[in-house]
Amino acid sequence: MVFMLLVALATLVALVNWRWGIGAAIVLGLLQDPLRKIIPGTPAYLVLAGMPIWLGVICSAAFSRQLPINRFLSQFPRLGLWIRTFAIYLVIPAAISATYGHNSWLITLLGIFIYSTIFGIFVAGWRYPHRSEDIARLLTLYAAVTALMLMGGPLDAFKLPYLQAFVGTDMFGAIWVTHRTGEALHMLSGFFRSPDVMGWHAALLFMVATVLALRSKGVVRWLWVAVAIWGIFNIWLCGRRKMLSMIPIFLGTYTLLVFRFKNARRIFSLVGMAAMIMGLGWYVIASVVHNEALERFYVSTLAEMGERVETHGLLSVAGTIAQSGFWGYGLGMSQQGVHNIPNVETPRLWQESGPSKIVAEFGVPGMMLYLMVGVVLFITAYHVVRFGRERDSFYLTAGIFAILVANVASAVVSAQIFGDPLVAFLLAFIAGLLLSGARLAAQHAPRTEGAP
Repeated sequence: MVFMLLVALATLVALVNWRWGIGAAIVLGLLQDPLRKIIPGTPAYLVLAGMPIWLGVICSAAFSRQLPINRFLSQFPRLGLWIRTFAIYLVIPAAISATYGHNSWLITLLGIFIYSTIFGIFVAGWRYPHRSEDIARLLTLYAAVTALMLMGGPLDAFKLPYLQAFVGTDMFGAIWVTHRTGEALHMLSGFFRSPDVMGWHAALLFMVATVLALRSKGVVRWLWVAVAIWGIFNIWLCGRRKMLSMIPIFLGTYTLLVFRFKNARRIFSLVGMAAMIMGLGWYVIASVVHNEALERFYVSTLAEMGERVETHGLLSVAGTIAQSGFWGYGLGMSQQGVHNIPNVETPRLWQESGPSKIVAEFGVPGMMLYLMVGVVLFITAYHVVRFGRERDSFYLTAGIFAILVANVASAVVSAQIFGDPLVAFLLAFIAGLLLSGARLAAQHAPRTEGAP
């Protein structure tokens, strides 16, 4: 009852002020896992507890006329064209899933609901900030709550008996373990419901803290450096290689953007800060949780990277097409949790990577359109970063761009984490925040007579 009351209050906040609702949705989304663990039976539907809050955000923004979808699509005409084309195409996979079998139309409705909500949150992210400081404050809120939540990682590692009701996965009747190094390696989840969820939030915390550190000065910068080290430490504890692999991709992309648009002094600052964070992070890891088997497990990431990309990114797509056909299984079929819908006929899906999930749901034509939307979004985002290279918000927009690139690269091998509602909605919102840089730059640009 207390948990549902919190959801109701957060939804009310979203309906009154949709910008406040974003913060409420993030905070409750992070708190829902430990709260769920102490509720008898740990009901799975509580994973969707944040959904009413996000819907409240969309409804409040729409009714207050602050969710101008047509204006968003017109500001980015090329992206808008491909989004509209993809939306029209979805009629075909929707018809396929609706007629797949007994009650499969329920899955079609689920797919329509999920993609509509994600797009609404994406546009809300574009409309959210009045100025770049609004983005920094929201990222600070996320980082502060996540840093506190990650205290569950060490508590899980040291197995303190009086906190076992909150940490780990024992209450779900599951233990996460891998034997790839020849011995049992237990993966930790802390306060979160799985090692994947903990690892993803730890990786995002590291990336956000690095971005905020680069744009800060003095004591505040050192505080963010400490937060980034805390994120690295918890990535190591979770035991998920795909979460650790996002870090070099993020740092590489961020460094390239700073090198492309800023002076050499800022490059040295970024590289030096990243080296210091990684070095101190490794020192903390080696001092507190030294584990040679875990080290070998993480080192194997480099050796297996090419094989995993080929297997999950290419061969799994070919296998999916052979199994599902040219048009795929239909809208909503590859969503996580569809097996929990009672009395619904669904195909047996094994797809784990992002490309295989896309082709299973949308078919070959849908996958090509999906990729075109992604490519145009990437190009548009790059131009937004370039357009704001002289503004103070550059390090924020460039950092968000690098965060999205790291997540897309991770999804090529495994996209299971993106089935988590908070992860999917938060990434959609962050992508909208990135594109908001064009809107903010246009609002504050000096107006010249006759100029567009």
